[in-house]
This record gives sequence, C-alpha cells and structure tokens, in this order.
Amino acid sequence: MFAVSEITEKKKWEDFVLSQTHTIFLQSPQYAEFYKKLGEQSWIFGVFDAKKLVGGALAVTVHAKRGSFLFLPYGPIVNEEKNYHEALQALTIHLADFAKKQNLDFLKISPFWENNPSNQNLFKQLKYKNAPMHVLAQNTWLLDLGPSEDDLLTGMEKTHRYLIRRCLKEGVTVSQTSEPQKLIDFNQLHDLTARRHKFHRFSDEYIQAEYDCFSPRKEAILFKGILPDGRLDSAAVIIFYGNMAAYRHGASANLDHKLPTSYLVQWEAIKEAKRRGFSWYNFWGIAPPEADKKHPFYGITHFKKGFGGFNLDLLHCQDLPVTKKYYFNWLVETFRSLRRGFK
Repeated sequence: MFAVSEITEKKKWEDFVLSQTHTIFLQSPQYAEFYKKLGEQSWIFGVFDAKKLVGGALAVTVHAKRGSFLFLPYGPIVNEEKNYHEALQALTIHLADFAKKQNLDFLKISPFWENNPSNQNLFKQLKYKNAPMHVLAQNTWLLDLGPSEDDLLTGMEKTHRYLIRRCLKEGVTVSQTSEPQKLIDFNQLHDLTARRHKFHRFSDEYIQAEYDCFSPRKEAILFKGILPDGRLDSAAVIIFYGNMAAYRHGASANLDHKLPTSYLVQWEAIKEAKRRGFSWYNFWGIAPPEADKKHPFYGITHFKKGFGGFNLDLLHCQDLPVTKKYYFNWLVETFRSLRRGFK
C-alpha cells in the first residue's frame, strides 16, 4: 500500500533524484526555486512504501490565460518497477485532489519515461489523455560519455570531426563562465538566431532566472565560441546536474561559414562533462524520425545526431482534466501545435 505526502526536506528529495540512472535537473530543488522566480508555486510529493521513498515528483503551478494547471516537468520518478501502476495511481489521486484544492484545472505530466506500449497503457488506465502539444522534448538525443575522448571523436560523423579540428587549427576559442551577467551577450545572439530560424524562443527573463538557480553551484555554464578575430559567434547554456549534462539553450550567428564555432562549443561542453565524471550528455530535443522539413527541429537534428549517440523516445505529454476548463486549454494547445509546425 503506497502513501503520498509532501517532502519538505530538500536534501532527502535531491538524494533520491541523484540516485537515478538519468538525473533530471528539472526534478531538482533548484528547479523549484526557478519556478518561484517566475511567480509560481512548487511542492515535492513523495510516494512511500511504508517509510521507504520509492517515487515522487516536483510539481509546479503554471498560470496562463488558457488555463491553470499543476505541472510535473520530466516527472514523476518511480523506482518500484513491479508496482508502477499502484505507485502512479496513488500519486495521481493525491495530485488531482490537491490541484482541485488549489483551484487548478488539470494535471500536466511530461514523464522522462520510455515511450512503449506498457507505459502508454499505464497512463491510459488512469484516465490520462495525450496532450495536444508537448512541453518538454519527447524525442531526445543522448550521448554515452563512457568512451574515451578519442573514441567519442571517432564515433562522430566525419564532417563534425573535421569541423572541430578545423576550428581548433584556425584559432577558434571557447570560453566558459557561470557569471549570471554574462548572459547579456547570449540573449542578444539568441534573438538573432530566433529571427533567422523563425522559432519561438524563451524570454530573457526565463533564461536568466533558470541560470541564476543553477550557476551558484557551477551547475549552469555558458560556453561561448569566439572567432580568431575576437567576434562572438556562438553560445550554449549547459546544465550540469548529477550524472547528466543537458544542452539547454543555444545560439549562433554563423559569421564565418568556414569556421562553424558551434561544433567546437559542443565538443568543449562534452569534454567538460567527461571531466566532471558524468555518464550522459543530453542534446535535448530532436525531430522525430518521420518528421518532414517543416518541423521546427528538423535543421538542428542533423547537427545534434552528428556527435554520435542514440535517440530516447519519451512518452507523450499527458493531461488529466480536473475541471471542464481543461477543454478550452485543449483547443488553444491544438491550435498552437499546428501553428508552430509540430503537426
């Protein structure tokens, strides 16, 4: 019999998160602080078998014009494989009741769970619905950092390896910093990239708030690719948490087509993750295999895959209606998904 209760001791939850095969920074106590900076609330709920913590999730509120909901970013985490259904059922019942008391309209869960029939049926049995639109990456590209640096280079596409070596030979440099004020350059470059590639970017305030919550422990690092003449050409924000480094935000000007500095930026971030003893480098979202050229992630997918690695197809974002207001949100998200080219 599983019981669900709030966890107020942050270290207890973080120790649990850090014990997982894939340590997800979006389920960390730092991410709870990030949502508080956005003006939202957060709680950590644990699933207990007797007194043993076997699962749970960081849950945050999201208030939007289309509806207000309780969101589990890449949660929940459940250790008890034989009792997935019972543990998830106990958590679902608790969260649905909690959401109702908080005057929220639905639950939204983006699980970091493999997309397979078993997991699909698990959520379906508990009355979850496939959300019209994802919130977090569902097709994500992971690189195993176990091999040596030489073997990682060998595992890349030939063009990627060549461009990295060319950048090094021609004098491209990559700097690292965890100083929050350095994001000004990144955000200016990010604006340029969003306009050029016509994608919907996170706001400066969003990126700054997220960075501020992870940079004090040097878990958020800004990598900047500098051309030989000193011009900033590319940048990436990488979150280092537990055993996984995540390519969270990226921008590039591509000022010199012969020296695409973004390739070297990624390689330096991968090497930094290895130096820290990490197991995984998460390139974040890619287009699904069946996507056409209109998909927003189509262009970046080849870039990410070229570094080697494998696709982890995650379970589709799940919604559980709590009030009838959910269905207005469903209409809005369906329209947005079509407008942004995800369908």
